[in-house]
Amino acid sequence: MEGEKNVKKRLSNIQTENHIESHHDHTKGTKNVDSPTFVARTNPVTGKMDWIVQDENYDYIQEIARSGYGDMLHDKDRNEKYYKAIGQAVKLLKEQNKQVRSLDIGTGTGLLSMMAATMGADVVTACEAFSPMAACAQKVIEVNGFKDKIKLIPKRSTDVTLDDIGERANLLVTELFDTELIGEGAIGSYTDAHARLMEDDCIAVPSSGLMYIQAIQCDFLASCNSLQTVELPNNTAVSMPKSLGTCSGAPLLHDLQVDELCAEIRPLSSPVQVFKFDFGRKNALPKHEQTQHNVTAIEGGRVDAFVMWWDLKMDPLGEIILSCAPCWNRDSSAPIPWRDHWMQAVYYPTLCREIEKGDNFTLYSYHDEYSLWFDTQPTQRILPSCTCGLHVTFSRNRIGQLNEYTRNTLFINLLQKHITKDTVCLVISDGSLLPLMAARLEAKKVFYLDCNHATRKFVKELIRHDNLEDKIVLLDKSAEDILPEDLLNLKIDLVIAEPFLQAALLPWEHLYFWYALHYLKSLLSENVVILPESMTVKAMAVQFRDLHKIRAPVGICEGFDISEFDQLIKISSDSSDDSVEPQPLWEYPSEALSSPTSIAFLDFTKSPENTQQLQYSVDIMHSRDGVLNGLALWAEYKFGQDVLSTGLIYDDQSHVPKWDKFSKQGVILYHNAKAVKKDTKLNMLVTFNPENGDFCFKVE
Repeated sequence: MEGEKNVKKRLSNIQTENHIESHHDHTKGTKNVDSPTFVARTNPVTGKMDWIVQDENYDYIQEIARSGYGDMLHDKDRNEKYYKAIGQAVKLLKEQNKQVRSLDIGTGTGLLSMMAATMGADVVTACEAFSPMAACAQKVIEVNGFKDKIKLIPKRSTDVTLDDIGERANLLVTELFDTELIGEGAIGSYTDAHARLMEDDCIAVPSSGLMYIQAIQCDFLASCNSLQTVELPNNTAVSMPKSLGTCSGAPLLHDLQVDELCAEIRPLSSPVQVFKFDFGRKNALPKHEQTQHNVTAIEGGRVDAFVMWWDLKMDPLGEIILSCAPCWNRDSSAPIPWRDHWMQAVYYPTLCREIEKGDNFTLYSYHDEYSLWFDTQPTQRILPSCTCGLHVTFSRNRIGQLNEYTRNTLFINLLQKHITKDTVCLVISDGSLLPLMAARLEAKKVFYLDCNHATRKFVKELIRHDNLEDKIVLLDKSAEDILPEDLLNLKIDLVIAEPFLQAALLPWEHLYFWYALHYLKSLLSENVVILPESMTVKAMAVQFRDLHKIRAPVGICEGFDISEFDQLIKISSDSSDDSVEPQPLWEYPSEALSSPTSIAFLDFTKSPENTQQLQYSVDIMHSRDGVLNGLALWAEYKFGQDVLSTGLIYDDQSHVPKWDKFSKQGVILYHNAKAVKKDTKLNMLVTFNPENGDFCFKVE
């Protein structure tokens, strides 16, 4: 299944400021990245096995590309507070007449070590386990004039010895944190460093982390955690097993930009500090911990979820605070730093408890070495796992999509229009409720083709729960292997797809049903109805407020030249990244600089083998002045008179686009933004190869 944005890494052996993990042995130097090889890949669009030419170290190169293409080094608030706290720590040690010996774990670009050296640390040692980043950091250190001041050790901190650093350090500078604070192995790294490499009375920057949770009600988040009953107009329903409503879905957190849900969230409790992580003392970080706090409801409602965030006390005096709190818990007069590397995390209770304003209830909090979980009732000290199957089968987005009222209404109306008691229906999708809807609406027979084993297994359980085994036939075969007897020698009158494929990443990749029909054409009735009947790919020029930062070069950061890092990232990205990447654009505010423009069209009533390679040259006209830093792309599927959009939702005429929350859109991010004027245009060349289902997008 497609995981959440910040799936648990659990790789404590790799420590880097820019959150890089690799599955190679990085102690042997950078591998040769020039040797191409043939790689077998299942094409999610066609369902066939493709052989593609790919560098043998593709994954390795991509890790480099993705390592710095986050916004961490663009986070000015973070950088300034680290710089100030390091300066204060050096000053405190100097006032004690101590030689300042700094150790930087997971140095990344070397930024924090250069800060320590600039602030007057006498000895600065940095370690970096990921060899390409270590080599890059060495260049950055030299370019900035610190070659003789900073010693770089190309090892993970747990492999560093006192012989490597000379003597124990008294200033520990680290940034080993993720959205969950401890998810990248911070507890183990700190514990090891204090035991072997640090003086007992050392100073750590940051000094401590404070973790908070808040109980909230939010219909959107609730819809992403459990499947709801689907009511049908003939007084029937697709019901769900009770087990789906008593599972928190752990261990996958739901990380997202919750600030963009501010208007939809009702806080039911005040923020509660549930854990404190002391980074400055030996043996101060337990691997297992639990707390419970009695709280009073500030509003009545349903406890759908908990929002978690953390603050860092950067300095030993606790004067410099770096906060990841959501917007409604911040001073409204202060600017809110934008971060995609440290977001708030959402966790779900086992049961959605109803409370009244003024009620007292208990929040139970737990963590192990890497994970967190929370509830309104006592639970086991071992990280809970999904007990219902839903959360290990589908992403949170897909669960929400299956619950989405407007989308379900569209499908129900279509099925009602085309189904009679004589209709033989074929549904082609992954993990779809459509076969159950069609059966409840009294189709003669429903055949369901789902080529994903996990989703097919889950839907099979739903069919059994709803007692529809006599109405729905699961086709446990690929389309090319289906025989007339598999369809009970019936001809298909209606083919419908959502469309949705578990393996698809971009909105126009949900096309397997179209290719499957090629193999099934002899099994279709003469007047078969095929839905959706077509797809249009659309694009819009946009000015992102923040999202472009994840691909923008750093250049100068707090006075230090990081351009060597930019060059490494660009070389790796050019050889490994596609021009279009999937992003949930509703989380990232933007302004439209053009109207939505159709850039490609596919007619599903024509088979792929009868479709020529398509090529479109399209001009996208800017409708207003602005700074162009991205292009948003999405697909719209036509179902008769209805259109299902995976992107823009047309509900107003403002320049602020509103996006479908349950789909990821495609985005082309500009490495260097450019000013554009109204009535100027950019040209886009789009090609589609029906043989393999690939779209290619090139912008002038």
